[in-house]
Amino acid sequence: MVALEMCAGVGVRGHELKHGRQRHEEVGSEVAGDGVASLGEMDLYGDVLESVVERVPAADLAASARVSREWLRAVRAALRRRPRRLPWLVVHLHGRRRRTAAYDPHSGAWVTVPAARHDTPSHVRLVRGAGGDRVCALSLSGLAVSGDPLGKDVCVALKAPGVWRVDPVFAAVGDRVVALGGACQLALGEGEDASVVEVHESGSWTACGPMPAELRESAAATWLSVAATDQRVYLTDRSTGWASWFDPAKQQWGPTCRLRPDATVSTWGLAPGRGGAERLVLFGAKRCGRAEQAKSRVVIQAWEVDGDGLALSRGAAHDTMPGEMSERLFPRDEDGDEEDEEEMSPSIGVCGNAAGGYVYNAADPAIGAVLYELRDGVGSAVERWEWVPCAPSVEAEPLGRFILACSPVGLDELARGQPAACTTAQ
Repeated sequence: MVALEMCAGVGVRGHELKHGRQRHEEVGSEVAGDGVASLGEMDLYGDVLESVVERVPAADLAASARVSREWLRAVRAALRRRPRRLPWLVVHLHGRRRRTAAYDPHSGAWVTVPAARHDTPSHVRLVRGAGGDRVCALSLSGLAVSGDPLGKDVCVALKAPGVWRVDPVFAAVGDRVVALGGACQLALGEGEDASVVEVHESGSWTACGPMPAELRESAAATWLSVAATDQRVYLTDRSTGWASWFDPAKQQWGPTCRLRPDATVSTWGLAPGRGGAERLVLFGAKRCGRAEQAKSRVVIQAWEVDGDGLALSRGAAHDTMPGEMSERLFPRDEDGDEEDEEEMSPSIGVCGNAAGGYVYNAADPAIGAVLYELRDGVGSAVERWEWVPCAPSVEAEPLGRFILACSPVGLDELARGQPAACTTAQ
């Protein structure tokens, strides 16, 4: 907790002016010897203490809150005064060893989370949700959904959907779980539809109407980009841009539209938009035309979409990711054939919430990601972009299987899964 000790030093110097240099030296020795526990004995309180904890990385806030009741009140007051709204990027790595790495956008540091002690299957999927993504495991016996974003809490056990699915889309909308697509054709019974949608509520699954015809050919998690809000789950075909939404409370589908504001875009991604209304952010990636002596480059753009009618928001201009960041996501192959590079369409993945999220290279998520923060008020959707380097634990095992999720992480989650290490991103 280097940051905590540095900030505490400011309060100690103010204390020195009142009580003399001798007491300051004694306190300094206590900090060096006893760590966080001795900090609770300092005369830090009120606004001074809140100023200290405002500068503490989120990974250390849980430990800071346990110093004393005064520190706990200060942590809560600081978070109320300066809430940390941006979601964390959570990477679930499944390789030789299972581990989880989480990126704190406020401190710019990766946190390595110890492996869960409870038994979890080695092959997991993802449940998208407005309150945060959760990993889950589907088997013939049921659906086990993690109770927290870091995968540390005991899983919530649900019955398996009525239709066996091998590559489904799962979304949490309110207190309901929706299963769409990914049905196994060989396991379908007589009269069963592969595109049927099921909603889990009050302990059982209810079969609803099938997916729109425009999405049935791509009805699998591999080919669909998903965004969940408090009311609906939105789907869009990654390659064609066809999109629709499903309301599990009313068990009905909305309009089906083709979102293609730029006909040259080759891959699409969808994420929740700014809070307060059913708004979305549509991301598109394409290869831009080349100059005579330069290779093509990847351009990533973002548009705000009205969720009700699935149309571009009026008067909203599109945003473009800075070129240096899109080039880091899709680096050029200096030794490769340029014609082969042209034939390879960039594939992006997106995860986020109403405050912001992350864009990454879906074909190679170990490269890194780009954080985007949504703008409050009128104007274009994205306020700023920021590069997020690869997690050290991912770099150590590049051949592992990665699942990228996005979720707010609070004191409760950090307290349940104390970080094993904290690494500042470079």
